[in-house]
Amino acid sequence: MATEENSSKIARRAEPGIGDDEDRLSSLPDQVLSHILSLLETKYAVATAVLSRRWEELWTRVSILDLDSRLVYEEEELEPDSEAVLERRESEFCRFVDKVLGQHKNLDSLTRFRFHFSNGHRKVISETRFKREFVFGPPMEEIDVMIRGKSKFGIHLCIRCIPESFYTLRNLKVAKLSGVMLGAVNQTAFLPSVKILRLYRVEMKDSESLDRLLCGCPVLETLHLKNCRLSDMNEGDRVEVSLPLLKNLKISHYAIWDGAIWDGPMCPIVIEAPNLEDLYVDNFAELQLNGTNPLPCLHSAHVDVQVKSYSAVIQLLSQISNAKKLNLSRVTLSPLSAVDYVQLPVFPNLTHLTVEIGEFQGSIWHSLLKSASKLQSLVFDKVISVFICLVSSFENCSNESLREAGENQWSRENEVGGFRNC
Repeated sequence: MATEENSSKIARRAEPGIGDDEDRLSSLPDQVLSHILSLLETKYAVATAVLSRRWEELWTRVSILDLDSRLVYEEEELEPDSEAVLERRESEFCRFVDKVLGQHKNLDSLTRFRFHFSNGHRKVISETRFKREFVFGPPMEEIDVMIRGKSKFGIHLCIRCIPESFYTLRNLKVAKLSGVMLGAVNQTAFLPSVKILRLYRVEMKDSESLDRLLCGCPVLETLHLKNCRLSDMNEGDRVEVSLPLLKNLKISHYAIWDGAIWDGPMCPIVIEAPNLEDLYVDNFAELQLNGTNPLPCLHSAHVDVQVKSYSAVIQLLSQISNAKKLNLSRVTLSPLSAVDYVQLPVFPNLTHLTVEIGEFQGSIWHSLLKSASKLQSLVFDKVISVFICLVSSFENCSNESLREAGENQWSRENEVGGFRNC
């Protein structure tokens, strides 16, 4: 019986059109082949046009475009940083972008669009179709635009290349923008499906533009603002927004980025986010969490933000007191050093604490250790003259495991000390 089955399989393989050399891929319908090409980087999808006349236009109907300058550049014999290479690479990529956007048959039907242009120190995207003519269509679900370039003075460039159609994409779920200029955001901005919004080195006109953009994302769950700036900011400007579904918030701002000048103001931000789980604020002028009650879902918080008064610090610490992991900067805690006695809120879930410390009084550490009965790991970043006050605090610490760790595992390596009992 087994012999007959094997003979039958061999006979079927020997039939015309069913052998090992059969081109099964070409037997698939055009719609399926275009979908397969959509999963490739666009450079390789376009390259399939040389296979046959049928394949010449299959790539022009892909639903995903992935345009990355690093993939388009050919190998160079010259030094990679030479001016001639940079000019040739820029022209080569711009021609490729024009070809793709000019020959694509259904740009309005794209669901994902990725555009990364990184070419060293030259100004990017002078007159490509992307800047002049491109319009995002209603089916768009994910946009990832990254432009990284510097002028000859070392100043980072922002390019105005995001079309107005971006602000009314009802199916958009993910938006990642870097090195672009959004300008003034009008009142019609509404992105009802966006859950992830990441803005990196993005320039907007004013605080009202940022406010309109954020308010237009009612189901936002992840918000990252890094090195963003406003071109027109007045004293007293601020952004106030309610994001009831927000879970992950990350804001950071630096005047110097990657060795180049990136100096520009950002206004204070007030956010109401009752379901926040992860908070990361680094080197930011002023962030306020609206409300007085502790955030019930908070898991971790890294806070490096300027706080103006003792009461403001206490309020902020109360809001993040449910966190299991905390990282607090010296700038954030500095108002506490102005008082003789510190009464901190209780941290009922805190197990891991990292603190950047300075010349603070011993009462701060005593109150801190007393308020975190479940603390297992205490790490000091940039330790400055704290050993004496810590010894006193550990002697009175009610957390036995942490007290033993502090007495027996004191270490200072490369200006970082830590007490660990993990």
